Amino acid sequence: MKNVMPVTGGILAMLLLWSLGAWWLATPLLLPGPLETVQRALALTLSGELPQHILSSLVRLLVALLVGVPAGAVLGCALGRWAALDAMVNPFVRMFNSIPAIALVPFSLLLFGVSEISRYALLFYTVSLTVLLSARQGVRSVPGLRLRAAQMLGLSQRAIFFRVILPSCVPQILAGTRTAVGLGVMVVVAAEMLGADSGVGYLIMQARSQFDVGNLMTGILTLGGLSIMLDRVFVLGSEKLLPRWSPKYRIR
Repeated sequence: MKNVMPVTGGILAMLLLWSLGAWWLATPLLLPGPLETVQRALALTLSGELPQHILSSLVRLLVALLVGVPAGAVLGCALGRWAALDAMVNPFVRMFNSIPAIALVPFSLLLFGVSEISRYALLFYTVSLTVLLSARQGVRSVPGLRLRAAQMLGLSQRAIFFRVILPSCVPQILAGTRTAVGLGVMVVVAAEMLGADSGVGYLIMQARSQFDVGNLMTGILTLGGLSIMLDRVFVLGSEKLLPRWSPKYRIR
């Protein structure tokens, strides 16, 4: 409840600035006001077009998360645990970390064509790399005293990894996954702008080509709302399903 007032104040301030900007421009062709945008969003929702686009984007993002998060976590833990493997792969990790997914769009289209595979490839790249970096850092941050204590208790290397290292780096993996969700929303939109026939990115691209600012604003605000919703779902789900690691206090 203590956050309700600041959040409400921020929303009201944004709506006020938006209304003033629309009034100053005095033309909905450039910037429709909040009321006009809400009316357009309701019309798209009642027609079923907006829910269909949201569902398409959600399916692409969730599939990428289901595949990319485990892959990134496993490889990140391996790199953090074995120094020789990390030394061999680290230059490539650093290189790809500096290459945004949007820069790979032409290569993805060339390699996979205008297909769903190209969009999933970009999403997988973003999600897995983000989680990999967090998992690797999580393994590296495991206290040495904890590892030495496990060795003194006679635990094997396998047992140390699964009973000490992996539980210790779960908070970092969760934080990386949360970041990957937000980045995934941005990437899925960029991917949908090229050759897709559904999705929020497709809606925005179509609105731009038709100079339909109402649909454009609806798509942009839908992205923001979708990102906030996914973030809240992830945080609440982590609190309920993984209370041992107290994500409520670690990643909020």
